[in-house]
Amino acid sequence: MLTDYLLCLFATEPRRYQAIYYTLVGKRTTSNLYAGLAYGLLKWLQIYPNLELAQFQAELTQLQEKGWLMVEDRQAWLTPAGADQKATLMTTLEWPTHYYGPEMGHLQQFQCRLFLAIQIMSEYSHHNTHYFPIETSMRDRVQVVSWFKQHKQDSEMVTQFKQELQQILTQLTPVQADLLANRLVGHQIIGQSQQQLAQKLTIAPLIVTIRLLDAQAHFFAILSQHTTDYPLLACLLSPLDSTLSLSTAQTWTLLQQGQSIEMISQKRRVKLGTIREHILETAILQPQFPFERFISSDLETALAALMTEMPDLTFNVAHEQLPTLDFFSYRLYQIKTKVVAA
Repeated sequence: MLTDYLLCLFATEPRRYQAIYYTLVGKRTTSNLYAGLAYGLLKWLQIYPNLELAQFQAELTQLQEKGWLMVEDRQAWLTPAGADQKATLMTTLEWPTHYYGPEMGHLQQFQCRLFLAIQIMSEYSHHNTHYFPIETSMRDRVQVVSWFKQHKQDSEMVTQFKQELQQILTQLTPVQADLLANRLVGHQIIGQSQQQLAQKLTIAPLIVTIRLLDAQAHFFAILSQHTTDYPLLACLLSPLDSTLSLSTAQTWTLLQQGQSIEMISQKRRVKLGTIREHILETAILQPQFPFERFISSDLETALAALMTEMPDLTFNVAHEQLPTLDFFSYRLYQIKTKVVAA
C-alpha cells in the first residue's frame, strides 16, 4: 500500500526523487523545501520521519517493475500507465486532512509528551506511584515531570486536565477520538498497539497509521491555535513549536525589526549566504512574506517577462539576459510565483 501512496507523489514531468524522500522525512534544507513547494508536496513535510532510504528506493523499483514509473539521472516521472493509476488512486486512497507539515515539526514529540502526561495524571488521580512510565526520550520525560510538579499543588489540576482533554477530543471526529482513546495508557489501562487496532477494525495497519496521524494532527492544531483555552495542555507544547527552524526564526525576528541582511550577519556572526538561506526558507513557509523588500519592481518585471517566454527559465539563462542577477533574487522570485499560485 505504501507503493500506491508514493506513486501519487510523482507527476508526468520529471521530479528529483531524493527531494521527495527528504520531504517525507523532514530534511529542511532550502533546496528540499523549494522542491516540496514546486511539487505541491510541502504539506507532507516530515510525515514519515522514520522512512529508510533503502525502503524508499525499493518502492521506486517496484513502481518501475509495474511500468508506472521511469527513473533516470536522479529523476523520476510517471509513465502513461502510471498517470492512469495515479488518477484512480487519488480517488480511492485515504489521505490525512488535518496534517500540514511545515506547522507540525514537533508533532511526534508533543504526542509522546501528551501520552506520558495522561498516564501520570491517571496514576496520580488513583494515588499510585508504582508504575512503569511509557517510553519517551529523556528530554520529553524531564519536561513532562517538570510540568507535573509545577502544577500538582493546584487541587483542581486533575479536573482541569480532564476537562481540557475532553473539550479537544469532542472537537475531533468520533473515529479520531476513538483511535486516540484506544492508544492511551493509564491506571490499569494498557493502550492498544496500531497492529491490534488494525486487527480490531479489520483494516490495513497503514490505514490505522494514517488515521492516527490525522487525529494527532487535528488535536495538535486545535491546541496550537487556542492555547489560552487550554492552559494546562498548552504547557506541553514545545517552545520550539514553530513553522521556522530556530535559527531562521531568529533571523526573521531581526528582519521584522528592520535590520538589514548585512547587519544581521554581523550581529549573529553568521555568513551572508546563511542569512539569505534563512530568508528563502521564510519566504517558502511564512504567509504574507514581504517579497517587495528583497526584489525590486524593475527586476521582478524583467524576470516576469523572461519567464513568460521561457517558463522553465534556469538561473544560467536568466543571468545571461540579466548580468546583475544573483541566485538569491532568482530563487526568491521563483518562490513568489509558486506561493502566489498556491
